[in-house]
Order: sequence, then structure tokens, then C-alpha cells
Amino acid sequence: MAADLRTQKRLERLRQQADALLELTQAINRIVEDEVLFALYRKILEAMGVGKLALFTRGPEEVAWGCQVEWGYPTRLPKLENANAVLSGKAHAMVAGDTEVEFDLAIPVEHDGDVIAYVVMGDREEGRGMSPSIRYVRFITTLTNVLVVALRNRALTAERIRTAGLERELALAGEMQSMLLPAVLPHDAHRTFAARYRPHHHVGGDYYDAVPLSDGRMAIAMADVSGKGMPAAFLMSNFQAHLHAQLEQNPGNLESMVRSLNERVFISARGERFITLFLAVHDPERACITYVNCGHNPPLFVPDKGPGTFLGEGCPGLGMLDALPMVGEGTLDISAGSTLVCFTDGLVEQENVRGEAYGEHRLQQLVENERKSGAEGLNASIIVDWEQHRGLAEPADDTALLTIRFS
Repeated sequence: MAADLRTQKRLERLRQQADALLELTQAINRIVEDEVLFALYRKILEAMGVGKLALFTRGPEEVAWGCQVEWGYPTRLPKLENANAVLSGKAHAMVAGDTEVEFDLAIPVEHDGDVIAYVVMGDREEGRGMSPSIRYVRFITTLTNVLVVALRNRALTAERIRTAGLERELALAGEMQSMLLPAVLPHDAHRTFAARYRPHHHVGGDYYDAVPLSDGRMAIAMADVSGKGMPAAFLMSNFQAHLHAQLEQNPGNLESMVRSLNERVFISARGERFITLFLAVHDPERACITYVNCGHNPPLFVPDKGPGTFLGEGCPGLGMLDALPMVGEGTLDISAGSTLVCFTDGLVEQENVRGEAYGEHRLQQLVENERKSGAEGLNASIIVDWEQHRGLAEPADDTALLTIRFS
């Protein structure tokens, strides 16, 4: 009879444990919140008489072990920088503030050869037969393994979904950004264009354009939006549409155009993003260009003879302020054989493995030495020189290059 009773009790414990595992698994499959799972974990073990327990886990990228659930201890348990050293020693105690917290047993829970959790246990009442912590240690380890592995898998799945969504967003933003760039540049008797564009990690915040005006002049633009992803792509798309509208409606006044563009960017971005812009208009009859630089990397102008110069006259970037305090306008005489090189910061700020930037000075020397080259040939030389400088260093940002040769 005694043996039968023990067998019956053992079978009842196994049934209860199986029911507990089933309940926890069903809760995991319902994708309930982590706090609900920890509460259920505690409920199951308290019902089995475990009067003191703490569960320590850490994320794949985390160093410290955090206490996810605890009961029966006199104070809140601290994070453990080195859980193995604290919990595997002979002291069977940890320091929480000014309190030394004792425990009876610490079990490392492993999965695929890695420790994924520590269960720290004890009992409120001593001397009353075998401790539930000892009696159920295998079940507690199994239950903990099921819980922590499920939470880890959930976190990894969420991260994969987030990463896939981000990759898709970046790809869509890159597609949108490429659609903003002119498929064909408007070469004519007065100007020859060449462009190179290299987006960084699928999405580019850079934009260039050349827009013929009704009176024979040509608008030239190079811009860069701060930030990445779809918000930046949408902002640049909105900016391009407004720029084209301004060039069509009000092509004669750069200051008025820039102020209108600034207002639109500020409203659209709510002050969270901005756009740098170099905007110039070439007038072949007067043989000059008028330009405004709105916080952009100054383009390099190299005449047919003599040293080059960087064009910085203008105002702050668009969208930085609700209203521009002043707008400076620059004017340059243009002779046949002159060259204008517009670029974004990805070109001149690119560092090599020694941390040295490509820089404006190196660019100026190259363009001055090759001022007789055509626009396409000059661009090719710049990219080759830039690649030689970069070497094995990763590209730091988007790189856009727009070169205009005047004739």
C-alpha cells in the first residue's frame, strides 16, 4: 500500500508538472506579454511550495544579468555583472545595496552549450523535510529553459522582422531617391553635364538636377537631406516638386525662391530635418552664373585659366530656421572652358584607413590639373583618385558628383 501511495503521489506530481508546462507553452503560443509569462512562471512554482526564487537572464548583446522575477527575498536583487563568479562561489550570498542576501541554490540553465539563465532558490521555512527547491530542481530547470528560450526566440524573431522591415524601407527609399535624379542631363551648345551617384546602404539623401528655363538659362541644383530612410526620401521628393514649381513660376529671383523653399522644408520637416542646397542659374547671354549656397559643401569653380575657387555665398541650410535672416547671392563671370564641380559631403569628407579626409584641396588640385578634360572624363578622374585615397576604408556616406563644362 505504501509503495502504491508513493507511486500515486509521484504520478500526480508528474501530471501537475505536465499541466504546468502545457499552460506555460500555451501562454507562449498566445504571444502574451513577457510580464504575464513571468507572473505565470512564479504562480506555477509558488503553487509547488518554492518560497524563494530569483531568475536572472540577459539579452544576446547585454553584459549584465538582470533579475526578471523574484519573490521571497528581503530586498530587490541587483544586476550581476559577473553572475558566474557571484553565484558559483561558496558564500551563497550576494550584495544588494547595504544588504547581504543569502540563497540556498544557484542553477545555471543552458541551451545549445550556452548559459542563458541562472535560477537562484531557497526556502522561507527550513527544517520541514526535503526542500521543494531540491525536490523539483529538474522540473524548475526544464520550466526555466522553456520560458527563457521562448523569450529569446521571440526577441530574435522581432529583431529579424524589424531588420527585414528596415531593409525594405531602405530599399524603397533608395528607389524613390533614384527616381528624383534626372535620367538624362540636358546638354546643349552652352553646357555639357556629367554626373556620378553612389548611395550608401541602399538609400541616398543626395539630389542633383539641371532644369532648362524658358528663356534659355539653366538652373543647376545640388542638395543633401539630413537623415535616412523613408522620411528623408519623402522630404526630398516634396522638396524637388516645390523646387521645380518655383523654377517654373519665379525663375528670376533666387532669394525669393530660397526663402519659399526654406518655408516649405521647415513646415514639412517640423524642424527635425534640414536640407543643404546649392542653387545656381547660368545665363549664356550674359556669360555668368548667379548662385545661392544654403549651407551646402561649396562647389568648386575652375576658370579656363587661373586658380579655382569654392562658392560659399548664401545662407543657412533650409529648414534649420522658420525664416532665413538674410540670403547672400554670388555672381561669377563664365568663359568658355570653365568648369563647375558640385558635390556632397561623401566626396570630400571620405577618410582613408589613417583617418585622413579626401578634402577640398586635393579635389581642387586635380580639377585644375585636368581643366581641359571633358565633364565625363573629369568625373572619372575624380572617382579614380577618390577610390585610391579611400583604399580599404568603408564609404562613409552617399556620394554625388555633378560636373558642368561651359562652352
